Amino acid sequence: MFATPPTGFIEERKRIAAALKSAGRKDDAKAVEKIPRPSLAVWTVNQIARRDPELLGRLGAVTDRLQEAAGPEYAAAAAELRQVMAGLRRRAAEILSGAGHEAGIQLVQRVIANLRAAVGKAETRAILERGRLERDVEDQDVVSLFGAAVDAGAAAPPARAKPAPVADDKPTKESAAEAKARERARAREIAAADREVEKVRKADAAARKQVESAERAVAAANKALADAEGELTAARASSEAASQALARAEADLARLSDS
Repeated sequence: MFATPPTGFIEERKRIAAALKSAGRKDDAKAVEKIPRPSLAVWTVNQIARRDPELLGRLGAVTDRLQEAAGPEYAAAAAELRQVMAGLRRRAAEILSGAGHEAGIQLVQRVIANLRAAVGKAETRAILERGRLERDVEDQDVVSLFGAAVDAGAAAPPARAKPAPVADDKPTKESAAEAKARERARAREIAAADREVEKVRKADAAARKQVESAERAVAAANKALADAEGELTAARASSEAASQALARAEADLARLSDS
């Protein structure tokens, strides 16, 4: 479903949900029906993840290095990130052009921003790596950090402002934990639904093959029946002609016998 272009996403989602319902998987069908149609940028991100996982893996690796490196190591990681970003921009443009879309600068930049933000968190990275991102990822902190490394090629990580003191940050931590738990639960639900979709899709494909095979058998049987009916018609005509010839021969014999 995530490989389907946005223009055909709704119909594909309906087809999969209907197949799940027919299989008695109503809860999975409801989960599929809730998946929003991805934007063109998100669709492109998913295609990069599915078609070029090695390039995406390089982005994840260099992202991890940037978060820990300092000094010369950071400069080297930043240089590699610029190379990876250039490759991702080219890949995004190729995918968009191949699908008949104009690879405008703003659209490609939106794709890159989604990639940067999604790869920066464990929850969204796991979804991204499966090519199942549902919506644009909003994480300006991650985007800004990577943007600095790419655009400036800094030799050391950019300074980060210290957070303002908070009297009691327990509610904030609890909220963040709850949000992460919801994200993980959502990811598990989507993964389970997607596995069921693949299972039903395979069953559907097998059933379609059986139908095609049966249709070919019926067509062959119909042709054989038509050929047999043709032969029967010809045989009847031949028999009728033979009967008439016999009748004439018997009449001639009778006249000869009487004379």
